[in-house]
Amino acid sequence: MKIAMLNPPHRYGQDTSQWITVPPQGYGGIQWVVATLIDGLLAAGCEILLIGAPGSTVRPGLTVSAATTRAALSAFGPDVVHDHTNGQLLPAEPDWPAVRTHHLNGVPEHTANGIYLSHAQRRAAGSADAPVIRLPVNPDRYTYREEKEDFLLFLGRVSVHKGARDAAAFAEAAGLPLKLAGPAWEPDYLRGILTDYPGTAEYLGEVGGSHRTDLLAAAQALLVLSQPFGGPFGCEWIEPGATVVAEAAVSGTPVIATDNGCLAEIAPHVGTVVPVERTPTREEAAKILAGLPTPAYLRATAVERWGHQVIAAKYLEVYRRSLAGGTWT
Repeated sequence: MKIAMLNPPHRYGQDTSQWITVPPQGYGGIQWVVATLIDGLLAAGCEILLIGAPGSTVRPGLTVSAATTRAALSAFGPDVVHDHTNGQLLPAEPDWPAVRTHHLNGVPEHTANGIYLSHAQRRAAGSADAPVIRLPVNPDRYTYREEKEDFLLFLGRVSVHKGARDAAAFAEAAGLPLKLAGPAWEPDYLRGILTDYPGTAEYLGEVGGSHRTDLLAAAQALLVLSQPFGGPFGCEWIEPGATVVAEAAVSGTPVIATDNGCLAEIAPHVGTVVPVERTPTREEAAKILAGLPTPAYLRATAVERWGHQVIAAKYLEVYRRSLAGGTWT
């Protein structure tokens, strides 16, 4: 099958001379999803055109286009177009069979043939029948470790809705240092964390490459303490998909998460869920850490549930449905 993959054409951080590539140089959740799904589709024998990601690594069977979207699609002649740009590159009425993965909160701009990352995200968008397909992970892209180091990890945007401060509070209760890794676009929020938890929180900045995968593999646990408030544009934040949960698990690292959005659906398989807006006592934190799954179990679970070939097969089913003229909202 020939599939055109539309990636959000976003600039890399504050450097307007670079695009966020596939896979991303550092922070880039959607770009990791696109890269991993492409891995699975290539393994299934598909031919892929990637649009909207200049500078991306070209692999056998993958073409990256710098042309305009319509010109690139016309030249490629896809069987199906898969939009990850939330309508930024794909018109409302495309000339080819198309599906749209919604990566954000709320109602997507175009709801036709939408795909959601979790049941919570789908409910919030007002859909009852659209497919739910989890975010994929490719174990070959990650480091697996059974022996862990004495630190907890927060990996993501350092913001209120992502629960970075809540992670610092949990780490202090657990008596472990916290490594904060990710972009901090709200400097006052970051400064407050470092001021209030000086012996606990360490900010590493935005990380990528082997540094990122080494952190995921070495941590005692990953803290994904997403909160329902403080989200972009002041909306209620419902965690849509949480790529980092599968990334940690395939690295052999358990996840401690809130029950916000998708986390209530996926985190219990590879860790545990804690209430929002509640810092555990030292005894509670110790009990949580002691009860987490083993690295071998975590990796096997991640591959079985969210492996790139498993998820690619689910997408191929939806592609065939669209190619056969199927429509849904």
